[in-house]
Amino acid sequence: MSASDSLSKILDGPDGLRSRFGGTEVAIIRNCIAPEDFITRNAIDSLLHRSLLRWPYFSVFKEGVKPALGELTESRSVNGRTSSGYASAGVSRHLDNGATLKLNQVEDWHRGTRDLLRGIEAALPVEAKAFVFLTPQDNTGMLPHRDGSHVLVIQLEGRKEWHLYDPGVVPRSDSGLDVDITAPPRIEVLEPGDVMYLPHGYPHAATAVGGWSLHLTYTLTEPTPQALVRAVVDSWLSSPAGEDLAARSAGLTPERRVGEVSESVAALLGALDDATVVQNALATMRGRRVT
Repeated sequence: MSASDSLSKILDGPDGLRSRFGGTEVAIIRNCIAPEDFITRNAIDSLLHRSLLRWPYFSVFKEGVKPALGELTESRSVNGRTSSGYASAGVSRHLDNGATLKLNQVEDWHRGTRDLLRGIEAALPVEAKAFVFLTPQDNTGMLPHRDGSHVLVIQLEGRKEWHLYDPGVVPRSDSGLDVDITAPPRIEVLEPGDVMYLPHGYPHAATAVGGWSLHLTYTLTEPTPQALVRAVVDSWLSSPAGEDLAARSAGLTPERRVGEVSESVAALLGALDDATVVQNALATMRGRRVT
């Protein structure tokens, strides 16, 4: 299965992201991707044994509790200079004791992960970020929680049992641990190649079952109201109107400047179409990533 085939199934299948995104229902697509196109447990073991991982590209936790950073990192001499933050043998010790290893910003250094991320971003109005979770058998990395974004889960190796809790009549838009777990959850088990979409803020927790579990998560974040306002302001600052007002502001009182700015921004906002504002906001949100 090619990467383009995987992207097409994720986006355009009967339960694909194009039709499900922004809704309130969980969607699961079975046998959707080729796990070998992504990172493997063997590759992660190699990174750990060679001490190539460096904080903050990784973190470790068990049931939401993180060990002290000093238990996970060490300093190394590289080209005659001492650098800190490299993964130490403590990471493996915590994994042996049931902790989960989380790899952060995987799109920055893994091509297959980055290619799929870019395909998703080309199709949806989101900023995507990639994380990998390696969890030992019968262990849970995080307590029941909700994310302040949409979530796309791809099971790569092993099996993971997901407990999906009632999001309520009006799902929360922020992240948090205040999840109502009194009602029995919906339970879904993902096998290698399976993909699951969780709508924004959908409460969940996951446990590795039957052995080690490795899964890839993409968080999909839409522009917030604050990001849209920043996009409008940035457009104004670089516009002829903004440059003109900056050039002649010395002759205006502070109060008059406020009025002039308000009128100028309002005029620009009236001239901008919604799609342009969204695309400008997304461009800023996505600008962190390396090419």
